[in-house]
Amino acid sequence: MKRKSIITAILPVLAFLFALQGCTKYGSNPPVEHFAFTAPAVVAPANASTVHVTGTTVDLTWASTNESGDPVKADVYFGTSETPELYAAGHNALSLSVPVELGVTYFWHVTMIDANGITTRGETWSFTVFEPIGIFTGDFVADEPAEDYSYDISFSKFNATTLVTDNYWNSGWIAYFTMDFTQNTYNMPLTTWGSYSGEESGTIDPETGTMVGNYTIYHPAGTAIETGVHTYTKVTGK
Repeated sequence: MKRKSIITAILPVLAFLFALQGCTKYGSNPPVEHFAFTAPAVVAPANASTVHVTGTTVDLTWASTNESGDPVKADVYFGTSETPELYAAGHNALSLSVPVELGVTYFWHVTMIDANGITTRGETWSFTVFEPIGIFTGDFVADEPAEDYSYDISFSKFNATTLVTDNYWNSGWIAYFTMDFTQNTYNMPLTTWGSYSGEESGTIDPETGTMVGNYTIYHPAGTAIETGVHTYTKVTGK
C-alpha cells in the first residue's frame, strides 16, 4: 500500500515537469517564420511595349517585397530568345540597365532569392526597341499625280538612317534615301544610272510611313526631262 501511495504522489509531479518543459520550449521561444519574396511584377518597360530610346540602354525595373526584410537578391534573365539566358546573377537592386539595339525585341524575367535560398520566379516579359526607319520599309505604291501614273516600289533598310530601293522611277534603278528623323525629311542625292540621273527630296510621316517629295530626272545631256511629285504610300499590312 505504501509503494502505491508513492507512485500516486510522483505522477502529478512528472506531469507538472512535462508541462513546464513544453511551456519553456514553445512559449518563450516560438518558431521563427520566414517569408519568401513576392512574385516579381513588371514596372518598366511595360510588357509587350515599344520603347523609344535616345541612347543604347534600357532600364529594366520590377517590384517584389519580402516581409522578413531580407536584402534584395535577384537573378535576371535577358536576351533576344523567348527563353532568355541568365544575364546577371545575385543582382542586389530592383532595376538593371541592359544594352539594346534599335528594332530588336527582347525578353526577360527575374527570379528573387531570399536569405534562406528560397526562390520566387516571375513571368517572362518582352519589349521592342523602336526603330524610326522600320515603318519606312516594305511595299509601297508610288504615285506621280502630274503624270496620272503609279507603280509598285519596295524599300528596305540599308542602315539605321538610309533606305534603298531597286525600282526607282519604275525603271529598275537603285536609289538611296537618306532619312532625317529629327526634321522628318528625306533626300536622294543626285544619282546616275547609265545615261540618266536624278535627285529627289521631301518630307516623311513617322506615323504612317508616307513620303512626299519633289523629283527631277535628267537627260544624258544634263537637261531635265521630267519633274514632279512622288507620293509613296505604304501598302497596308506590309
